[in-house]
Amino acid sequence: MSGSIAVVPQKYLIGMSFSGNFQALVAEMPKVWATFLQRQPEIPLVVHPVVRYDISNENHTYQMYTEYIAVEVERFEQIPVGMIGFTVPEKTYARFTHTGPMDQVQNTYQQAFQWIKEHGHRVDEAALRIERYDERFVPSVHAPERSENAYDIFIPLL
Repeated sequence: MSGSIAVVPQKYLIGMSFSGNFQALVAEMPKVWATFLQRQPEIPLVVHPVVRYDISNENHTYQMYTEYIAVEVERFEQIPVGMIGFTVPEKTYARFTHTGPMDQVQNTYQQAFQWIKEHGHRVDEAALRIERYDERFVPSVHAPERSENAYDIFIPLL
């Protein structure tokens, strides 16, 4: 697996969220994605309409996770009812691309964490993890078993 180091600039995002344990996320996130995709046209000033983000905030102590499905906006002019606006600060990340069926994502993450370690970097466990989706794979639209699925993973570094 090849990775790279990338500085991701500050982003203004608007989207929807879900919080729960890992099992709840697995069950509920496809529904959140479907609802978000239906409601995305309500969001003004979207920078790239086909680029969507899954932002993960993980509390390892309590095994609780909050996932945000969002798009980048130019500024917070209007936040639709039932959505939230938030800012992701500039940060250095290790960047990887998952390609293939979605049931292989855990393998990609394991290889990514190994790459980070082998290249002398450390993960910032307190920072947000980012997954960037575009036309290569849209959750709840494209079949998860497609071999051509692809999306980018950004793991925060110290």
